Amino acid sequence: MARWENEDVSHLNLPEPEIEEFKFYGLQGLIVHDDNKALAMTVESTGSSTKYYIKFTRGELIDPYTIDSNFKINKNIKYKKVSEKSFNEYLRYLKTKNRLYFTKSRRLAMEN
Repeated sequence: MARWENEDVSHLNLPEPEIEEFKFYGLQGLIVHDDNKALAMTVESTGSSTKYYIKFTRGELIDPYTIDSNFKINKNIKYKKVSEKSFNEYLRYLKTKNRLYFTKSRRLAMEN
């Protein structure tokens, strides 16, 4: 054990570390607890704004109701940061299966 491991650093006025809370959203826009089943996620940090992410593959949003129905198997899937509007439209699409919301979300994501 090194001698500085138990040193008192309270006098340095260090800020508290930020705590991040992750929420994953799956089919039908429901909250899931497994990242492999998730299609979108939010990251809420203490003292900071919320960040929004949607899974992409082949440079496009994942469409779990058509071409990407087996999205859990594909390993080339990555999260991409999107705007809150794009995220909300995508969740709306997951809930309603209305392609209009998917198109809006995809267009908004391309603007980033």
